[in-house]
Amino acid sequence: MKHFFVIFIAFALSSCSKIIIKYAGEADVQQTTLPPHEPMCKKSLSYIPDLRHLNASPVKFVRVNFHIMQDGDGKGNFSEAQGKDFIRELVKQSNYRWSNNQQMNLPEGNTTDVIPIPVRIVLQKDPITGEDAIYFHKNDTLAFWNRSAKKGVNSLGDRTVIDTYKTGEDSIINIFLIEHVPDSINSPTYGGATLSGISFVGSLKLFSMYNQFTTVKYRDDGSAFTHDVLFLSKLLNHELGHSFGLNHTWNWDDGCEDTPRNPGCWSNTGKAPCDGIVSNNMMDYNAIQMAVTPCQIGRMEYTFYKEKDGARQFTIPLWCEYHPFEKVTIFKHEQLVWEGGKDLWGDIELREGSELTIRCEVALPEQAKVIIKPGAKLILDGGKLTNRCGEQFEGIEIWENKKTGEKGQLFITNNGEITQVKNFVMIGPSFE
Repeated sequence: MKHFFVIFIAFALSSCSKIIIKYAGEADVQQTTLPPHEPMCKKSLSYIPDLRHLNASPVKFVRVNFHIMQDGDGKGNFSEAQGKDFIRELVKQSNYRWSNNQQMNLPEGNTTDVIPIPVRIVLQKDPITGEDAIYFHKNDTLAFWNRSAKKGVNSLGDRTVIDTYKTGEDSIINIFLIEHVPDSINSPTYGGATLSGISFVGSLKLFSMYNQFTTVKYRDDGSAFTHDVLFLSKLLNHELGHSFGLNHTWNWDDGCEDTPRNPGCWSNTGKAPCDGIVSNNMMDYNAIQMAVTPCQIGRMEYTFYKEKDGARQFTIPLWCEYHPFEKVTIFKHEQLVWEGGKDLWGDIELREGSELTIRCEVALPEQAKVIIKPGAKLILDGGKLTNRCGEQFEGIEIWENKKTGEKGQLFITNNGEITQVKNFVMIGPSFE
């Protein structure tokens, strides 16, 4: 075993002696001419994660807090002890849904790809107490929603309760749990305490969580049940989907070809039009809501990428930290084109004979670098390598095989550029 170790070390040193590594400078940039192409940086289809390189689309961790509205006596909704347990479980079940994407039910017999959804929510801590950011508010005026109200503080689209109690709204999504007006629930013209919600992007109002969780209901066979937290979490994810750039799918064009229109059936009733396969998409109104299509994921990714008018501000900026184990590897002889923007967590490594074309903005954290091995090509075809955190990424390493003279190649064309970089001219370490 000892002799094997010595031989292995000798072989490793011999292999290293054949490679020269340096940081790319202006002299290493090769000019090429490529035809102009349609700009794709603002098209959501360019942001669909690649199943071969999922760490090129890292998970977005979204900050949330919760507000439970009670009447002036502290009633009409979850108590503090019950509410805290419910919210913690709600976050858990929400993330279970985000992490367990399902095959689409529609269209029947479809082969739509099932891509992991790169989203999770994170319950924040109160900056003063250090406790989970679950707040309880006693307010007779703002505690309830009146579905019949077209305007005023108890109407669907009114923001008074949000503007009164929101916290950290520049970086946290505030989620309000509000119940129906108690006197209206039993009215034959009101329609009952239905589960509903609305998104204002940076805040949500969710209605009737408490009623649905605590009120005993009866199935057709007479058996009793209440809705569990997993069931209720689908409303939270549906409304978060709106905050992340998604639209309803069943009765209009939501911008995605892989989300077919459908009758909007809650379940199969045995009667037309709900006598067939029912949608299970998160953005439809159905009893499942566990499927998100590649196009929908692309729309969310684009929303998280945008500096303005998106959900980026609510996301923990892990792309500003260097994660060495999150390197994106372009494998031998693989050819990739990145049409959309990316916020990576680690290095990019182009293996021998591979080719990566960048046509949008790709951001690297401080300490991260691009490694172009012998025979590999990096082409900035109108694209940009940069850092989006006010820092500088490490640089671009050009590797050369000293024995054959083959080296990595860097091409820039169509106004491609490299910015926010530490080492672009300086020669780096070498093994000779």
